[in-house]
Amino acid sequence: YSGEMGRAAHEMILDCRAFEEKGIKVTDIAKRLMDYGFHAPTVSFPVAGTLMVEPTESEDLAELDRFCDALISIRKEIEELGTMVVNDFY
Repeated sequence: YSGEMGRAAHEMILDCRAFEEKGIKVTDIAKRLMDYGFHAPTVSFPVAGTLMVEPTESEDLAELDRFCDALISIRKEIEELGTMVVNDFY
C-alpha cells in the first residue's frame, strides 16, 4: 500500500473476528505465533479483534516468508477445528 504522496505503509491489521464463531480469539492466534518463534503482535488495536503487524525494513524476505507460512499454518489449524464445540470450564 502507498498513500497519495507515494509513501509506503509500514503496518497493517489482520481481521481475526470471523474466527470467534469457532471459539478462536485474537489472543489465541497471537499466542500461537509465539509457538512459531515470533513476538506476539499488538492485538485489538486500533480495531478490536485484529492483529496489528508491523514488519520493518530490518526483516528480510526469508523472515517475512516464514511469518506468512506461520499464518497460513495457523489458518489451516483453525479450519481443521471444523465445528468444534468450545466448553466453558469456568
